[in-house]
Amino acid sequence: MSALERILVVLEQEPWHNAALRRGTELARRSGAALHLCVFDHEPMVEAYGDDLESGIRRAAIGQFVDSRLRRLAAEAAALADSGLRVDCDVLWAPRPHQAVIARCLGLKPDLVIVSAGSAAEALRPLAWKLLRLIPADLMLVRDESPLLPRRMVAAVDVCNSRLHPTPLNDALVGSALRLGRYAEAELHLAHVVPFIPAGDLVAQRLRRGYELRIEADLESFHSFAAQRGVPPERLHTLSGDPAAGLAAFIARSGADLVALGSIYRSAWDRFMMGSTAEGLIAGLRCDVLMVKEPEFGSALARHADLARWQRALEWDRQA
Repeated sequence: MSALERILVVLEQEPWHNAALRRGTELARRSGAALHLCVFDHEPMVEAYGDDLESGIRRAAIGQFVDSRLRRLAAEAAALADSGLRVDCDVLWAPRPHQAVIARCLGLKPDLVIVSAGSAAEALRPLAWKLLRLIPADLMLVRDESPLLPRRMVAAVDVCNSRLHPTPLNDALVGSALRLGRYAEAELHLAHVVPFIPAGDLVAQRLRRGYELRIEADLESFHSFAAQRGVPPERLHTLSGDPAAGLAAFIARSGADLVALGSIYRSAWDRFMMGSTAEGLIAGLRCDVLMVKEPEFGSALARHADLARWQRALEWDRQA
């Protein structure tokens, strides 16, 4: 379990002192991690008339926009630095915020990215969804009503066939959740949905014994996986049925402040989806989310997205 060394807090429109910034500040205080505050914003009117503006006028407008925000953000960062934190800040012109965030993340290489998820009564914002799907780093979404740090966390793991097919994503997911739990002094529970075959199905009846053996092996893998990582039996929860519905019901019963999920690369580049289970679950959650990407996610993203162009655009805007 690696230490938390660098945290990137993504800020959009003011006011910036929101639950995400408070969460990032407290984690930095407890872990000793460096805290990087980055504002991603733009003026739509400058973009709308960008092609009609002279290059110098456009650059001056962007520069004025960025400088005014940077002065205010620098004052926020200075106050945090005075309290003993290692903190720096940046303001980036970002007409396509998700691309700018990903480009900055590639350069900064944070251990954790924290983003505001808005009120629990609201659906997730477009930026949050895009980052959930695409950002090659651990991503935490924090609700406005959330406590300073989570107190009870649930990590959803899938250990099916883990003895035959090792799953690095499970290791990364639980490792990140344990690290967060250590700094937050939070209780971590593991939930696993076992394979399900409807009892009334004729084929299922004929395969009943094989199904039962599969469940036994699955449960053995789950308990072995948890024991190796120091999660006690009383914090293990085995569910059955539809994964999204079962996990959602359990999370509601458990009173979890945060749910940790894993994300793998899915086929075409614009389908770097979390999977139907995670998407369906997140859409109905009103608590915080920690999304952990598989170790090879960044490499897969690079094969399908022009990340170099995103980074060049970011550098151009930073020089504007």
